[in-house]
Amino acid sequence: MKRFIFVFISLLTVCSSTLMAAEITTPHVTSLQKDQSSLLPVSPKDIHLAAVVDSQRYDYPLSALQQAYYHGIDDIGSTIHLQQGLWAGDPYQPGGDVMPQVMLLSDLKVIGTLNADNDPMAVVLLNYSPGGSGQYLYIAVMAYRHHKLVNIATQYIGDRVRVKGLVIKNHQIILDVIQPGKGDSTCCPGDVARHIWRLEQDKLVEIPSHQAIVRLTPAILANTEWQLESWRYGDPVMNGSNINLRYIKGHFVGMVDCNNYTVTVKPLLKPGFIDILEQHAAITERKCDDPLAPHRQKRYFEQLASVTQFTYFAGKLALTYQLNHHTGVMIFSAVQTKP
Repeated sequence: MKRFIFVFISLLTVCSSTLMAAEITTPHVTSLQKDQSSLLPVSPKDIHLAAVVDSQRYDYPLSALQQAYYHGIDDIGSTIHLQQGLWAGDPYQPGGDVMPQVMLLSDLKVIGTLNADNDPMAVVLLNYSPGGSGQYLYIAVMAYRHHKLVNIATQYIGDRVRVKGLVIKNHQIILDVIQPGKGDSTCCPGDVARHIWRLEQDKLVEIPSHQAIVRLTPAILANTEWQLESWRYGDPVMNGSNINLRYIKGHFVGMVDCNNYTVTVKPLLKPGFIDILEQHAAITERKCDDPLAPHRQKRYFEQLASVTQFTYFAGKLALTYQLNHHTGVMIFSAVQTKP
């Protein structure tokens, strides 16, 4: 039975290909899935087989994007058809476990106008894994053409690039990333950069960004409130829990249920690496109404004190921690501020 090399593992890998290996079980492809022709590359003409949708809604539901046809992945060449957000090609060796894969990063999409017609389009991210250590990021523009959802343009971004943010503004796509700088290993990119594209005749044309490239330090986290989404991969925070974090002048501050906390954060020389000085921590001791609050507080502060590194994943904050000989990654989502 063939294995998927689950792309999410490599995207969250911060320093080595083994990060989170103890947390994530690699899913298997069933024999039924292996026999489905839609898992194989299809010809460009099949792009017209895209499902008919209500083009007047312009809401680009995730379910439609996860079942759409995409093209422009350099090594693949032909059009591919995602199933539940994933495509897998034939193994490189008969009966082997290694195969090319493409996955839609479903946590991040934007909708906006990119041309004079002012018809909203969707911009999504695709991760192409050829089967080795490389994780190649692509940006794809989706539009309704003759009431069908069509991939009209695709552009390569880079290898093992972390996505900080994605917006459409003034008919332009703006992508903020963490990418390898001079002297950085591909596992641990340290340059915070901005890429901008405009759509011209169904092609993405990159235009110069006037935003200076800076190095990845905790200061980049300022002015954003982060809400804890998962303790580690596959272990989401329960609904109703209130665990948040902000970075303010060398400190992580926030709340866990009804208690406030502050802890000193020391940036290290290597971009993205930090030292949490738990001896410089302060935590209130209110008794919260929820009987599970003490357990959450204990777990959170243990993991937070063990954080060694931070980065971004599809617009979310990822804090890597080492606790009891185990590597984990806490995932935080940005809290949307009210206009």
